Amino acid sequence: MTNKEDVLRKARELQQSIQGLETIQYYKQVEAQIHQNEHIAEQMKILKQQQKQSVNLQNYDKPIAYQRSEATIQAIQTEIDDMPIVSEFRQAQREANDTIQFIVETLADGIDINQLDSQQDDV
Repeated sequence: MTNKEDVLRKARELQQSIQGLETIQYYKQVEAQIHQNEHIAEQMKILKQQQKQSVNLQNYDKPIAYQRSEATIQAIQTEIDDMPIVSEFRQAQREANDTIQFIVETLADGIDINQLDSQQDDV
């Protein structure tokens, strides 16, 4: 019978193995580049401020100013989205997510819940 410590140890080993995968390493590398990019950081700051302003304009029933604010938000978002590093980040993120999802599905498929239930009935 396994105890909680054994399960946690195995989970940590699996976590380290997953973190060592090339796909995950590449994602982390691109993510670090995104966080170090001052232009992206500044655009994100402006975007958040504009989003707050847009919410306020909507709450105070200022439709024309709200529409202008939303257009500004869309322009900033488009500028960010058009940056090559952002496209690269999103692609790396998709690949990392797909890899992790594949691992989770493989683990789930390898565990037969019915078999576990019948083992408990035997005890």
